Parts: sequence; C-alpha cells; structure tokens
Amino acid sequence: MSDIGMNAQFHNLKFQKKKFLGLAEKNFAIEDGKKITSALRFAEVKHKGQRRDEESAAYVIHPIRVATTLLEDVGIWDGDVVVGALLHDLVEDCGVRLGMIEKRFGKRVSEFVKALTRMAIKGESDSEKEAHKKQKLTELGYASLEIRLIKCADILDNLRCAADVPFWSWTPIARRKFPRWRREFHVAEEFAKHTHPFFYKEIHTELRTFEVKRIMRGVVRLGM
Repeated sequence: MSDIGMNAQFHNLKFQKKKFLGLAEKNFAIEDGKKITSALRFAEVKHKGQRRDEESAAYVIHPIRVATTLLEDVGIWDGDVVVGALLHDLVEDCGVRLGMIEKRFGKRVSEFVKALTRMAIKGESDSEKEAHKKQKLTELGYASLEIRLIKCADILDNLRCAADVPFWSWTPIARRKFPRWRREFHVAEEFAKHTHPFFYKEIHTELRTFEVKRIMRGVVRLGM
C-alpha cells in the first residue's frame, strides 16, 4: 500500500473504528467485549464536537488509534487497559468525573484514567504547560506498566499525527505548538525507552521524520 493510502486510512475514522472493533470482537470474551464497546460509545458521546488540531479529524479517532496500537502492535489483551486507552482523555478534555468512570467501568479503569490525567492550570503559559507536562511524564515513570503503555501509545499517536502534517501546510496553530511538541517528543522518547521496545523504536523513527520535515520547512523559508 502506498504512503498516501496508509495516511488516508490513518485519518479515516470509519476505517479506524472498524479495525478496532474487529480486533476487539476477535480477541475478547463476550463480557470484556461488551465493556469495550460500551467504553467506545461513551468516548464517542463525550468527545462529540471536538476536533484534532493537527489533523482536523473527529477527536475520538485518537483514543481509538491508541487502543488499536495496544491491541495490534503490543499484544495487550487486558480489557481494562483497552478501556483505559479509550477513556484516557475524558477527565482532562471533557470534564467527565472519575466517579462516573469508576461507576460505569470499574475502579481499575478509573485509576488508569486518573494517573493519565493532567488538569490544565488556568492561565498557564506555553512554557509553564511544557514544564508541567514534563513533570507529569516524570511522575508516570514510576506508574504501573499498564499506565505507561497507554501513555506511550498516546504519545506515539500524537507524534505520528505531527510527523504526517506536510511541512508546507503548517497552520498558525502548528507553527506555535510544534516547537514545544518537538521538545516534549524528545523527552517522551526516553520515557518509551524504559517502557517497551516497540514504542521506543516507533517513537524514535517518527521523531526522525518529524525532524526532517522541520528542517525542510526551514530550508524553504530561507529560499535555499
């Protein structure tokens, strides 16, 4: 398959959802399967109307891809980890209470989501946000393997999105955010190194792609 075809599928919500549901149906017992599909529906409702800045897709495609990566590439067949991946942004981005997640999906899932949540501080600057996110990642270095795996899948998906944006079409949002993201991704590469070889390899590779596009954009801007 060509890179264009792969990229189109990567950003296609219908394709990603079908792929995820196929993996879940094939590899989980009925009860776990019901819990996973319920979590997917819950995420779809709570993320409704939200878009991904760097790809303009419906936001829910992100947690779906995060969960799919854990299933397909890492071989995680723990239903609670998959559910945690689907719900990992709900408290931080949608205002969902942890108590609601615990009630619907259990204490273990709520503990995953709690650990992965970084609540933004009102009025924080970009530099403060970067420092707080770095501190959060340091804290997660001491978390359980399950939590660290979800975080690595989250980071990898964000990096793949950033690396996939053509350097000539960077939006004002991208131009403002990408320098900070670049520094955060380099920190995340070290985090992945101590979590799982798959994530370290993939983040390392995607980071190189991201850097090449950044350099190419700089060359074009200089008219070289």
